[in-house]
Amino acid sequence: MTRPAYHYRPPKHWINDPNGLCQVDGWYHLFYQYNPHGSKWGDIHWGHARSRDMLHWETLPVALIPDGDKGEVHCFSGSCCKDGKGRPHFFYTSIGRGEDGRDCVDGAQQWMAEPQDTALTRLVQTDAYALTDAVHGGAHVRDWRDPCVIPWQGQYLMVLGGCLDGRGCVLLYTSQDMRHWTYRHVLAQSEVRDDVPWECPNLFYLDGKWVLFYSPCAQVMVQVGTMDEALYFHCETEEVLDPGERQGFYAPQAFRDEAGRSILLGWMPECDGEEAVRKGWSGVMSLPRLMRVEGSWLRADPLPGVEALAEWRDVTIQSGSTCLAENGRRIMLRLRVKVEEQPLVLRLFASADGVLEAVLTLAPDGGLTLDRSHSSTGKEICRAPIRRTVALNGGSAEVFLALDESTVECAVNGQWLSGRVYPKEGCNRVWVECAGPAEGCIGYIRDEK
Repeated sequence: MTRPAYHYRPPKHWINDPNGLCQVDGWYHLFYQYNPHGSKWGDIHWGHARSRDMLHWETLPVALIPDGDKGEVHCFSGSCCKDGKGRPHFFYTSIGRGEDGRDCVDGAQQWMAEPQDTALTRLVQTDAYALTDAVHGGAHVRDWRDPCVIPWQGQYLMVLGGCLDGRGCVLLYTSQDMRHWTYRHVLAQSEVRDDVPWECPNLFYLDGKWVLFYSPCAQVMVQVGTMDEALYFHCETEEVLDPGERQGFYAPQAFRDEAGRSILLGWMPECDGEEAVRKGWSGVMSLPRLMRVEGSWLRADPLPGVEALAEWRDVTIQSGSTCLAENGRRIMLRLRVKVEEQPLVLRLFASADGVLEAVLTLAPDGGLTLDRSHSSTGKEICRAPIRRTVALNGGSAEVFLALDESTVECAVNGQWLSGRVYPKEGCNRVWVECAGPAEGCIGYIRDEK
């Protein structure tokens, strides 16, 4: 099935982390955590979709199925790595039965899976080269999962997340053949002994720097730095990648496409309580983002082509309050504005009387906040604020905003904030308040069949 893109999801059921992102023979492949039997987490397989542009997706049959004959219960998250001949290989965390000592807390293993055909329609796993906790030489890593594998200078690097000695961490392993692995050392670790694991680590080289990001069961973080010859990572900067966490953005994965572009995709969880069960589906994927490193900071823009999904027109924005859209449930917005003494305020999904709305505020000090406290009347819906700080260039802000029914994604000077909002029917208006004047354009999303 081909969907209008924008935010991918399969027709029904639960999804979470993007997995195994890759491009093979011109096709982009998105695998993802998937429960084929319901809209709650459980019975985790790998769903599969493909696209020519990462915008228009075709949902394909489930690609990776737990091997019950080997006691496998879940196929947790993982990645794709191409060998020297360009052939894709897949790595993931295999979870078995607790009674077999294979639960996700203490008994996880890292398995390989190989595609049966060039279309990657079926991945077949093997435990022949299973990586177990024994590789750590007596140290025990709890919640050990989510392998990310990349080629580097004639060998392969793998990073895995977990919790070591009560501190969340990312650990490094090396291999010559992607089958036999050696544990090297801790690559990065929390300073706090809070027993919270770090999940879904990604490590990649971009614009002369090493980039490491991880999901510490909270807002996703990113570190940028260098790596020495002994493969120790030296962090130069650390910041929030996107603060949405379980209310808008979590467990992102990066990959390099055939054009050499470094692209990021994340999971946008639902936070509408049992409504996800009633509607029959839960979770969508974020917009694809094209990454770059500026100095020692990671920045991202919407993947080129995303804005072609909309019909655009210029808008006139004067000082004060301006209604940008009467029907703004599925729009994109670009603004160039000065934020020096007064904040920029965007009132999203506003009712006609202004009682219900979500408010996105960019303050002169760089504080960016999505206030959802008056965004809906649903009792189960989470309405906590989402906040971060962005860098303003002398008060100048390049703002990109995308709204898609219940998703909000905003980038200011390449730094992102994402969240979920569940407006009532008829709450469609978008207003802007600023010191003005400002330059802007608005794009209405086309419904494509």
